[in-house]
Amino acid sequence: MTTGLGSAGAPRQAAWLGQAIERFAWVNWAIWTVFFVSILVQTGPRRFGSTFSVYLDYATLLWKRETVYDATTLDGFNYWPASLLVYVPVLQLTPTVAGLIVITITGSLFTYACYRLVGAMAPDGPRPVSVFAATGILLLINIPAAWFNFKYIQAQVPMTAGMMLGAVAMMQARWLPASLWIFFAAVVKPLAIVMLLLCGALQSRMRLWLALALVAGFLLPFAFLDWPYLIEQHQLWAMKLSRMAHVMPRDWPFQADFQTMLDSAGIVVPPQVATAVRFAAALGTLAMAWRLGSAGGRRALPFAVLLLAGCYITLFGPRNEFTSFMVVTPAMTILGMLILGRNTSDLRGWMLLAAVLMLGIAWEFHYGRWVKPLIVTLTYLWLIRLSLAPARWKELVDGAPAPGAAVVSARA
Repeated sequence: MTTGLGSAGAPRQAAWLGQAIERFAWVNWAIWTVFFVSILVQTGPRRFGSTFSVYLDYATLLWKRETVYDATTLDGFNYWPASLLVYVPVLQLTPTVAGLIVITITGSLFTYACYRLVGAMAPDGPRPVSVFAATGILLLINIPAAWFNFKYIQAQVPMTAGMMLGAVAMMQARWLPASLWIFFAAVVKPLAIVMLLLCGALQSRMRLWLALALVAGFLLPFAFLDWPYLIEQHQLWAMKLSRMAHVMPRDWPFQADFQTMLDSAGIVVPPQVATAVRFAAALGTLAMAWRLGSAGGRRALPFAVLLLAGCYITLFGPRNEFTSFMVVTPAMTILGMLILGRNTSDLRGWMLLAAVLMLGIAWEFHYGRWVKPLIVTLTYLWLIRLSLAPARWKELVDGAPAPGAAVVSARA
């Protein structure tokens, strides 16, 4: 196998496989298109179930100045008020039409983000496969992880797209667009604040823009709604987040993170200890991103914060769900393709692609609550090892393709 992100170890093999993948690139895109269209065709209240319905229901409550947050339960709406403003423009439509519009826009944005990220990560110089063909492979591998999120019109889709486009803009030294994309990701789903904070701490040229974006995220609803009402809702939201941080891993049946992984092994982590672990992991993730970024090169830091943010969100994010691993799978796929593009016999690349597929499988929850977090844990530990020798990270994400790669068409 070879990809548009590198070349195989043997130039002749790279050229042959590159030509084959290039010739049949349309197959991968056709499968992705069929997947996307099938989601659109089946869009309806039963199809998108509780998730998108929750967004619409709570956006209606917000717009009517009614109580949005119930701090006594784990269910309901958990994002900040700004996230609901995204759905206000479609509230006058039927739920099915609203769902069609939102999934068309967000799904197309995700597809575009994958294409842009592959292009940004593709090595300079000759490539055996075009960015178009390599993106088709990326999308195909990520169908299992995307399936649930597309089907239920999850905010995970635009959040992941915004994070990827933010990383692309960082690689191009376009600091304002990078900040705006990460701000967009944090608005639609505030878990993207993990990437926002990492970038703000490590990239001085984004610090002011990201600080303003964070403030804007809190203040945005105040431009449309009554201040006393919003202050009360923010207070209730803070109380709800506090409750979420003080529950046991079995209290939310869909949770899948480091707590459920350890709980499955018979190790119960009390809420106070879990909070301390999350805080320590945040500092450790920041240190890792700094170390990986210190390797230099235009891709080292942006790709590190994208991948590490995804790992942190899925492993240490509050009440991470077993369907929410899509935020990390595109970056893992690209890293695997980079490795295999330079050496098709490198087991690390195959293991990363296998991990992406396993993260997308709809495991029976008894297994999913520990298998998926374990996969991310192993990836996280590998990144720790790479951070001890940043030059190896730079070689992976910024290294030149091996000699012998053939020049492809202008689509690259």
